[in-house]
Amino acid sequence: MALYYYVNKQSGYNDNHVVHAAGCSHLPDIDNRLFLGSFYHVNAAILQAKKYYAGAIGCENCCPLNNTEQQAAQLSVALKHTPPSR
Repeated sequence: MALYYYVNKQSGYNDNHVVHAAGCSHLPDIDNRLFLGSFYHVNAAILQAKKYYAGAIGCENCCPLNNTEQQAAQLSVALKHTPPSR
Protein backbone atom coordinates (compact mmCIF):
# COMPACT_ATOMS: atom_id res chain seq x y z
CA MET A 1 0.00 0.00 0.00
CA ALA A 2 1.30 3.43 -0.90
CA LEU A 3 1.87 6.01 1.82
CA TYR A 4 2.03 9.80 1.73
CA TYR A 5 5.51 11.17 2.38
CA TYR A 6 6.77 14.57 3.47
CA VAL A 7 10.18 16.14 3.95
CA ASN A 8 11.04 18.57 6.71
CA LYS A 9 11.81 22.00 5.20
CA GLN A 10 14.09 22.78 8.11
CA SER A 11 17.40 21.01 8.27
CA GLY A 12 18.45 19.25 11.40
CA TYR A 13 21.74 17.96 12.70
CA ASN A 14 24.34 17.59 9.90
CA ASP A 15 22.17 19.77 7.62
CA ASN A 16 19.91 16.80 6.84
CA HIS A 17 16.26 17.14 5.86
CA VAL A 18 14.27 14.22 7.24
CA VAL A 19 11.61 12.34 5.24
CA HIS A 20 8.51 11.21 7.16
CA ALA A 21 5.47 9.10 6.32
CA ALA A 22 2.01 10.46 7.10
CA GLY A 23 1.08 9.72 10.69
CA CYS A 24 4.63 9.74 12.03
CA SER A 25 4.88 11.14 15.55
CA HIS A 26 7.90 13.21 14.41
CA LEU A 27 6.16 14.76 11.39
CA PRO A 28 6.74 18.53 11.44
CA ASP A 29 3.82 20.95 11.42
CA ILE A 30 2.23 21.83 8.09
CA ASP A 31 4.27 25.03 7.63
CA ASN A 32 7.57 23.17 8.01
CA ARG A 33 6.99 20.24 5.66
CA LEU A 34 6.86 19.69 1.92
CA PHE A 35 4.57 17.05 0.43
CA LEU A 36 6.60 14.64 -1.71
CA GLY A 37 3.83 12.40 -3.00
CA SER A 38 2.48 8.91 -2.57
CA PHE A 39 5.03 6.10 -2.80
CA TYR A 40 5.08 2.34 -2.32
CA HIS A 41 8.61 2.32 -0.93
CA VAL A 42 10.52 4.69 1.30
CA ASN A 43 13.52 4.71 -1.07
CA ALA A 44 11.39 6.34 -3.77
CA ALA A 45 10.27 9.02 -1.32
CA ILE A 46 13.86 9.72 -0.26
CA LEU A 47 14.97 9.99 -3.89
CA GLN A 48 12.16 12.49 -4.50
CA ALA A 49 13.22 14.50 -1.43
CA LYS A 50 16.83 14.59 -2.68
CA LYS A 51 15.57 16.60 -5.68
CA TYR A 52 14.82 19.40 -3.21
CA TYR A 53 17.41 18.74 -0.50
CA ALA A 54 20.57 16.78 -1.30
CA GLY A 55 20.97 15.81 2.35
CA ALA A 56 17.55 14.15 2.65
CA ILE A 57 17.42 11.03 4.83
CA GLY A 58 14.67 8.80 6.16
CA CYS A 59 13.20 9.15 9.64
CA GLU A 60 14.46 6.36 11.89
CA ASN A 61 10.95 5.98 13.29
CA CYS A 62 8.76 5.77 10.17
CA CYS A 63 11.14 5.42 7.21
CA PRO A 64 13.76 2.83 8.05
CA LEU A 65 15.62 1.56 5.02
CA ASN A 66 15.39 -2.17 4.40
CA ASN A 67 18.61 -2.34 2.43
CA THR A 68 21.52 -2.48 4.88
CA GLU A 69 23.91 -1.25 2.19
CA GLN A 70 21.88 1.95 1.83
CA GLN A 71 21.69 2.31 5.60
CA ALA A 72 25.47 2.06 5.80
CA ALA A 73 25.84 4.75 3.15
CA GLN A 74 23.38 6.99 4.97
CA LEU A 75 25.22 6.53 8.25
CA SER A 76 28.63 7.08 6.70
CA VAL A 77 27.50 10.48 5.40
CA ALA A 78 26.22 11.41 8.86
CA LEU A 79 29.46 10.29 10.49
CA LYS A 80 31.59 12.35 8.11
CA HIS A 81 29.76 15.49 9.25
CA THR A 82 29.85 14.76 12.95
CA PRO A 83 31.95 17.31 14.80
CA PRO A 84 35.00 15.88 16.56
CA SER A 85 34.65 15.00 20.24
CA ARG A 86 36.38 17.25 22.71
